[in-house]
Amino acid sequence: MTLSNSPLAVSGPTQRALNLKRIYRRIAIRLIPFLMLLYLITFLNRVNVSFAALTMNSDLGLSNTLFGIGAGIFFVGYVPFEVPSNFMLAKVGARLWLTVLLVLMGLVSAGFAFVHTSTSYMLMRFLLGAAESGFFPGVVLYLTFWLPASVRGGLMSLFIVSIPLSTVVGAPLSMAILKMNGIAGLRGWQWLFVLEGGLAVVVGLMIPKILADSPRKASWLSPQESTWLVSAIAAESRPSTTHASWLHLFRSRTVLGFALGYFILMIGLYGLGFWIPRILTSQGLPVAQTGWMTALPYVIATVGMVLWSRHSDRSGERTWHVVLAFLAAALGMYIASVTHMVAISVAGFSIAALGICSAMPLFWAAATEHLGENGVAGIALINAIGCLGGFFGPFWMGWLVDRTHFFSAGLLAAAITLALGAALMYGLSRPTPSASAVQA
Repeated sequence: MTLSNSPLAVSGPTQRALNLKRIYRRIAIRLIPFLMLLYLITFLNRVNVSFAALTMNSDLGLSNTLFGIGAGIFFVGYVPFEVPSNFMLAKVGARLWLTVLLVLMGLVSAGFAFVHTSTSYMLMRFLLGAAESGFFPGVVLYLTFWLPASVRGGLMSLFIVSIPLSTVVGAPLSMAILKMNGIAGLRGWQWLFVLEGGLAVVVGLMIPKILADSPRKASWLSPQESTWLVSAIAAESRPSTTHASWLHLFRSRTVLGFALGYFILMIGLYGLGFWIPRILTSQGLPVAQTGWMTALPYVIATVGMVLWSRHSDRSGERTWHVVLAFLAAALGMYIASVTHMVAISVAGFSIAALGICSAMPLFWAAATEHLGENGVAGIALINAIGCLGGFFGPFWMGWLVDRTHFFSAGLLAAAITLALGAALMYGLSRPTPSASAVQA
């Protein structure tokens, strides 16, 4: 059957748009829920140490500074392997490579149950970062194989909503697992790592059955539909020149600028995420209530980031949506820094989480629109450099707490940094002609 006889045949711009919208909806239904589940589990295993710390730190003799270094050293292992991992995904396919990453990450996470010193804690955090390094940039790249830039922001937000959802689900779940203390001779925090790491292994093995490497290999798209989709992605691609090596990206002001913006965003995300339970308990909140109160800011962030991303897609505006999200994050951190009351702290954390989580999908939509053929290495390099903020944020907070005996100094520093990030993103995210999609 020829394309002209297909029910998808072009009968005009309006019909073409309607047909493409149906294809995008089918992609959203087929891919996004499972990718969300994968990232939820991945992110949960990344940050569950914040709940384990409520009892683990005393068992291992960890100070606030050592805990912060260990929480952040995850990214020292994470960063060096991101660019090679994205090239591996492009070479061997998403199904195989994402399976390898999820299973390996789950095994390492479960291995945390057997740490017994601060040194082994640091080593396992490093290995966990190395194991997980390729997952997020790999999925960002993977989505560029399926979606043009004009619709990527909203659907990217549905994927990234897994970040706040991981806390919404993970906070009460982790607190419940901690109550298993003493079962089979294991501490509650050991069960936390065993069960949540094991979940990553089980779900990771499901990847080859659910994901397709590209539209051309998707059995649920007809040849005509996949051709139409590939053409729509190509139509938004930015002409680009050929470069001999991804090392040239270190000379790109655009790539390095977005990397700095992501660095600042990660200071906020992990400076907040790793420390909320400790901050709230230090203000007198009972441990039994910590899970639900930690989850509340992320419930708000989950709803807000989807609505904010959809508004950006409908309006076609990126710059101010990103800038205002950064400013909201700064405001929330400032509010939390000037109070010792649990209710006001939770309100500040809610505004901060809303701003940080809303900024993330739009940040990546803006970044991928500027990368052209540099997508494979550029996405990974921005994420790699930016994620060093994931080391700096937790370490900075722990160091300041040990020096000042208060969390307010770290929160205020994060607020100022996020405000500077808003200015940077204004300069980087100016509207450009119809954006690029990444070709592997």
